[in-house]
Order: sequence, then C-alpha cells, then structure tokens
Amino acid sequence: MIKRSIALIAVIIGSLYAVHAQTPGNPENWCRNGLFPEDSKEFKIGTVKAIASKSKRTYFFNDYETACPTSEACRTKSYIIPGDRVIVSRVYKGFACSWYFGKTGSETTGWIKASDLDIATPIAKTPIRAWLGNWGYGENSITLTENKLPQTLNVSGEAFWKGLGDNIHFGELDGLAAPKGNVLKFGEADTDEYACKATMHLVGGYLIVADNRYCGGANVTFTGVYRKTIK
Repeated sequence: MIKRSIALIAVIIGSLYAVHAQTPGNPENWCRNGLFPEDSKEFKIGTVKAIASKSKRTYFFNDYETACPTSEACRTKSYIIPGDRVIVSRVYKGFACSWYFGKTGSETTGWIKASDLDIATPIAKTPIRAWLGNWGYGENSITLTENKLPQTLNVSGEAFWKGLGDNIHFGELDGLAAPKGNVLKFGEADTDEYACKATMHLVGGYLIVADNRYCGGANVTFTGVYRKTIK
C-alpha cells in the first residue's frame, strides 16, 4: 500500500511539470516536440520531393495561432530540402506534423506542407533483427536483445530527469515484449494501473517511444524519438 501511495504521489507531482504531455482537449493544430511520440497510432516516413520553387526549400510552420499552420504568417525560418527525411505523425488541413533530425543531431518539429512530401506506409512485417541494438534519445537509453522465446525481445532501459543541483530522478525498463509488425507494447499484460507501460514504433530506422509516465520518479519519461547508438 505504501509503495502504491508513493507511486501515486510521483505521478501527481510529475503531471504538474509535464507541460508537453499529450492530454485530451489539445488543439488539433498543435504539432510539438514533447507531444509528437504520443500524437499518433501510426507513424510514417516522409521524403521531401523535388520542389518547384526557386528556393528549393520546404519550410516548417508553427502552431502558435489558431490560424496555423495554414497561414503564411506561421511559416518559420527552419526548412529542409529535397531528399531529406522526416517522421510524420498525422496530417491536418494539408499539413504533415513532422519530426526532423539535422546533421548535428538537432531536432525540429512542426508542420510541413504534405504536398511537399512523399509519405511511405510502414513495412507491415518487420524482422526481429531490425529491433535489436542500443537506442538513445538525449541521456535516455533503451536496449533490445533477442530472447530464447520465439519473436520475443529482452527490453531494458534507463531514463533520467535532472532538477536543481544533485536532484536526479531515475526510471527503468526491464522485461520481455513481443513485437507485432512494427509496434512493440511493453508491459501491456500487467494489470496494475501504476505499472510501467510503453508503446514503441519502429519506423525508418527510428524508435518512437511513448510511455504512461509510470516508469520512474517524478518527471521521468522514456517518451521520445530514439536512434541507434554504438556502445
């Protein structure tokens, strides 16, 4: 009972700080970094087409006003060029909510005109070997290795939230999960309402993770877009 009470307190405190968490009632025109991994049940890869404009640029549009992203006033200075790849969560009024990793590893999230993208449907049958490896997002890490059980993965991970001074909260993943297509649901069978659960989508070499905020201390989350790392 004490353990469950502590977990509940951690969740309540975490909710006060998780300003980017996906919550019912968010405006449809929002497309933001923190929301992105929770924004869809299916993610796709979009590749920038050869652009007809002289600038050869595809610009990101923000969501700051209710008129966005359809108003030109919402256009930002950030852009991508033909051949660049983005992760697409959904399409709204002709704009694709997109996540882009720059060459330096920087992230840009925002609306892109869907007509500027070739959007591919994810591969339905994803081989187990495609999941294997070490994945990183910021200081968070997830490791997926093959288990002796057929088509089953060992899932382990560490996540951190750093506050002021030496105030650090930790989170972890530790268990088994069996992918279905390009989706893996960790902790799905656990009936405890406070159990750690996370959904992972494997799309175009990216691991898109969204958890339920019960995988660690206050403010700790594994939610993010991961790429393979070398250890």
